[in-house]
Amino acid sequence: MEENKRGIILVIVSMTIFSIQDVLIKLLSVDISMFQILFCRSIIGVALISAYLKITHQPIKFTTNYPFLSTCRGLLFFFGYSAFYFAQSKVPIANATVLFLVSPFFITIMSIFVFGSLVGYNRWFTMMVGFSGVVVISQPEVGGFNFYYILPLLTAFTYAISMMIAKFTAEKDTVFQQVIFMYLITAALSGVMGLSIGDGSFNTAEFSGFEFLTQPWRFDGIFIIVSIVTIGVVGTVAFLMLTNAYRISDPATITPFEYSGLLAAMLGGFLFWGDIPRLHEAMGMILIVGSGIFLFYREHLKGQKMAAESPLR
Repeated sequence: MEENKRGIILVIVSMTIFSIQDVLIKLLSVDISMFQILFCRSIIGVALISAYLKITHQPIKFTTNYPFLSTCRGLLFFFGYSAFYFAQSKVPIANATVLFLVSPFFITIMSIFVFGSLVGYNRWFTMMVGFSGVVVISQPEVGGFNFYYILPLLTAFTYAISMMIAKFTAEKDTVFQQVIFMYLITAALSGVMGLSIGDGSFNTAEFSGFEFLTQPWRFDGIFIIVSIVTIGVVGTVAFLMLTNAYRISDPATITPFEYSGLLAAMLGGFLFWGDIPRLHEAMGMILIVGSGIFLFYREHLKGQKMAAESPLR
């Protein structure tokens, strides 16, 4: 019980920190390139995780026993979170966050085809209710559909595939080994994008609306440098806390508390942009979060923890 309590606290704190990271990224979206943020965050993440492993006397490995699968997971991580952060720069941060939280539904569905898991009528109905929350938030039926709402769903889908791969590679690769390799892939791809469009040559009226992708890389100004370093540090610290929470606690007990990050995202959206969820958005959030928590409960009850064994970030 004590370990579960500690795990719950770690999850809530780490998800709050992740929300702070997301707020900082959105604040910087008007000033610098997303690829610059991803590049710097990945480099800082590798350095901090390596330092943590050194301090805790664990081996530091930059390679993988599954080159193809790990590379695929790195690509999914890069493109998935690129889509998420770009969408986050265009829509309320809480909306992007809650749409990403459908990832456990995708994980459960994929477990049927990948691991042959059995999913009963109750869980299918629960997932249908959760996906209906997506429709309620995006409102496609009244002409109010926003294309950017598709991107967090794409992130949730790529994340689900990534977690399937993680279960295969966990046999020989440690979680730190997996994350370091993902960060290295992200740094490499972000660096390529920086060399390709990081000089600002594409930051023109022709590409209006894509400024977060096409802006030149900048390291001028103490605010930008401090913000980028902060993003890298808090993101890595949150990951380490979340990893330790799953290490010391029962996953099915602590996983539902990852939804606490939505509250922090809503608070950040209100404080910095005055975002207040409209009635239909609040209803959609309740449907998604409520269904997700019930899904975890059902999996724990049936002894099938596919969606609950891994953190959502």
